[in-house]
Amino acid sequence: MGNEKPITDPEKVSAEDLPDTRAMQDEFTRSFLKSTEEVEEGYYLFVSGIDRYEMYLPITSIIDERGYSTNKGFEQLAIGIEHSSYNIGITIEYISHLKKDNLETNLSLLGSITENIDFKKVNQGINDLYYGNFIREEDFGFIAYVQNTKDTGGILISYYIECIESDVSCEDKSKEDEFLKWLKSFKLKEENTEDEI
Repeated sequence: MGNEKPITDPEKVSAEDLPDTRAMQDEFTRSFLKSTEEVEEGYYLFVSGIDRYEMYLPITSIIDERGYSTNKGFEQLAIGIEHSSYNIGITIEYISHLKKDNLETNLSLLGSITENIDFKKVNQGINDLYYGNFIREEDFGFIAYVQNTKDTGGILISYYIECIESDVSCEDKSKEDEFLKWLKSFKLKEENTEDEI
C-alpha cells in the first residue's frame, strides 16, 4: 500500500487537488497536459490534440479554446502567457505535409515578416529549429519553424511579446533565452498514417 504512485493524470485528479496554476485551473488547457507534475520547473508537458508533437507549456499559460482548430494533418492553437511586466501571445500551426526539402517555402508561410529576418538554425536530432527575432512598430518577438528531419511535418510559430510597463524595454537577452529554452522543448513525432483522422 505504501508504494502506490500518486495519481498525476490531470483528468483523474479531483478539482480541489489540482495545482493552483493558470494552466492547470483552465479546463481546456488542462486537457492537453499529461501530468499535474511539472516536467521542469515552471513547465508542464503538453501533447498536441492530434498527437503529432510535444512541448513544454509554461504554467502561467492558457490555450484559447476559440483559437483552436484541427483537421486531417493540421492543428492550430493560440496561447496566452502572463508575466508580471509583460505578456506573450503565441500562435502555433502544425502542418503534416511540410517537407524539409522545401525549407524556403515553409519559412515563407510565417508571413511577410520573414523578409528581413536572418534565421538561426539549431539541430536537435529528429527536429531542426529555425528562429529569428523581429521588431515592427510596437511588436517585438520571435518567429520560428520546427521541421521533422526524419519524416514530413513542420510547426510554424509566432511569438509576440507585449510590454505592460511602457517605460521598460521589452527587448532583452533573458526573453530570447526564455524563448529558445521553450523552442528546444518541441519534439515532433514520426508520422503514422494509420492513426491519422
